[in-house]
Amino acid sequence: MQKRLFRFLIIILVVLCFAVVGISCSELTKEEKMQSNFDIFLNDLFVLEVQSDTLSLNYSLAAPENYGITVKETTLGEYSISHMYEEMSASENYLKRLKSFDYEQLTNEQQLTYDIIKSYLETDINLGDYMYYTECLGPTTGIQAQLPILLAEYSFYDKEDIEEYLRLLPCVYHYFEDIVQFEREKSERGLFMSDAVALRIIRQCEAFIDTPEENFLIGYFNDKISGYKGLTDVEKTYYKAMNKEAVLNDIIPAYKMLVEALYELIGTGSNDAGLYYYPDGQAYYESLAKYKAGSAKNMEEIIKMLEEAIGDGIVDLTALTISDPSILDKYLAFSSFPITDPQEIISDLKEDITKDFPAAVTVNCEIKYVPPSLSDFLSPAMYLVPPIDNYLNNNIYINGNDSKTLSMIYTTVAHEGYPGHLYQCVYFRNLDPAPIRNIMNFMGYDEGWATYVEYYSYHLAGIDENLATFLEANNKIILCMYARADIGIHYEGWTEEKVVNYVKNFINDENIAKLIYATLLEEPAIYLPYAVGYLEIIELRDKAMEELGDKFIVKDFHQFLLDIGPSQFGIIENYMETWVEKRLK
Repeated sequence: MQKRLFRFLIIILVVLCFAVVGISCSELTKEEKMQSNFDIFLNDLFVLEVQSDTLSLNYSLAAPENYGITVKETTLGEYSISHMYEEMSASENYLKRLKSFDYEQLTNEQQLTYDIIKSYLETDINLGDYMYYTECLGPTTGIQAQLPILLAEYSFYDKEDIEEYLRLLPCVYHYFEDIVQFEREKSERGLFMSDAVALRIIRQCEAFIDTPEENFLIGYFNDKISGYKGLTDVEKTYYKAMNKEAVLNDIIPAYKMLVEALYELIGTGSNDAGLYYYPDGQAYYESLAKYKAGSAKNMEEIIKMLEEAIGDGIVDLTALTISDPSILDKYLAFSSFPITDPQEIISDLKEDITKDFPAAVTVNCEIKYVPPSLSDFLSPAMYLVPPIDNYLNNNIYINGNDSKTLSMIYTTVAHEGYPGHLYQCVYFRNLDPAPIRNIMNFMGYDEGWATYVEYYSYHLAGIDENLATFLEANNKIILCMYARADIGIHYEGWTEEKVVNYVKNFINDENIAKLIYATLLEEPAIYLPYAVGYLEIIELRDKAMEELGDKFIVKDFHQFLLDIGPSQFGIIENYMETWVEKRLK
C-alpha cells in the first residue's frame, strides 16, 4: 500500500510539471508520452529502492521530502530468505515493466539507462538462484565490519535526523538476529563458513566491543553533538545519554549475540576449501564474478585476460631492469613518497590531474582516521559515498596515522580521492543523471576506475619515472595474481598446495603465500572488481587508441568514461563504438 502511494505521488508531480508549462497529456506525441512514462518509471524505481532502510536513505538523500518521500518507519531492513525471495520477485517485476517500454522511442540518455538497468536486473535475478550461498559477514567487507563506520558517519541535517539515528540503533540487534538465523539455516544445509573465517569475524567483533564504556560510537557521537549548532545544553546532554544507553544496551549486545552464535556454529561447516567444493559453488562463483566485475567476458576469457596482464607486467619489469640496471636498488631503497600528509596529497593531485582529466568539481573533503578498535580488520582506506543531493561534502577514512602508513599513502589517497572514487562520484553526480543510477552498485566500474588512476598517480608522485613504472607494473602483477588465484580457488578448485606454489612464483615466501590463500578463502571474488575492472578499462583505452590513431586524446577518453558513468563494461564498449565514430568524423 505504501509503495502504491509513492507511485501515485510521483505521477501527480509529473502531471503538475506539465500543467506549469501549459502542455496537457493529450497534446503530447506518442514518443513524448513514452519518454515521460519512462522517467516516471525510473523515479518510481528510485523511490521504492532508496527507502528500503533508514541507513541507506540517510546515505542516499539529505532531503528525502524533495523526492516525495516521507519516512514512516525506522528500520535497518530485513535479512531473511523470505525477504530475498521478495526482492527477487520485485526485480522480476521491474524487468517486466522495463521491457514494456518501446526502446526505439526513448531518448539516447534513456536508452543508456534502459540498457544498464536491464543488464543489472538480469544479473540480480541470476544471483537469486543461489540465495543460501550469499554471505553478509566477512572480515573486510562484512556488515559487522562496515556498520560501525556507517553509523558513526550518519548525517545529522536537523534534530529529526539525530532522533531518527537514536531510534535506529536498537534496530541493529533485530537485524543481527536475522543474520544469526540465516547463518543457522546455512549451517543446516552444510553451507556455513569455514572455522578460520568464523574465528576471524569473532575476533573482530570482540575487539570492537572489548571496552563498552569507551566504545568509539559513544565518543564520536558526543563530539558530533557537542559541536552541533542549534541545540540547547539540555538537548545535548539528553541525546548523549540516549546514545550511550543504546550503544551499551543494543549495539554491544548485538555483537555479543553474533559472537555467541558464531561460536555455536563453528564446526558445522562442510567445506574448508573454495566455493568450488560446494554443490552449486562453481556456478554461484561465476554469477558472483559477473556481478562484482561487471564484465561481459566468461570465466575462461577473464582468466586469459589476467594471465596476459601478468605476462605483460613481467615483460615490463624485465625491460626496465635491462634499460636501468639500478632500478632494483631504487625499488628496494624506496620507503616514502615525497608528500605524506593526506590533505596535501589531495591538493597536489587536484592540480596535477588537470592535464589528462576533466576539471574537478569543487567540494569539501575531510580526512578521518579509522578507530583503533577496527584498524586490524578494515581496508587501508575508504571513501564514503555522499548523498545525491549533498555531494559537495565528502569524507575519506584512512586506516592508520603513523608515519610508516602515511609514508606510502600517496597512491591510496589517489584511489580514494583524486582522481579516484571521490572525483568520479562527484563528477557523475554533478551531471544530474537519473537518480536511480546513483544508487546502483557497479563495483567493477568503480574499483576498476580507482585502480586505473591509482596506478596513473605513481607518475604524479614526484618520484623517479623508471621507479614509478616499476612500481606500477609490480603492483599490477600482484593484483592480477590475487585475482587469478581467487578464480583458481573458487572456480577451478585449487588446493592450498597449488595456490601456495602458484603464489611463490611471484612472492618467494611460503608463509605469505599461505596467508594469501587464507585471505582469498574469506571473501570470494573480493579482488575481481579491482583487477578485472582495471583491465577492462585498459582494454577500452587500447581499443580507442588503435581505432582513433593520432586523433586519440587521453583526456577525451577519460571524459567519455566519466560521462557514461558507472555501468557494465559490455555496455560501455558498445557506446564507445559510437563515440569513436563521432571522433573519426
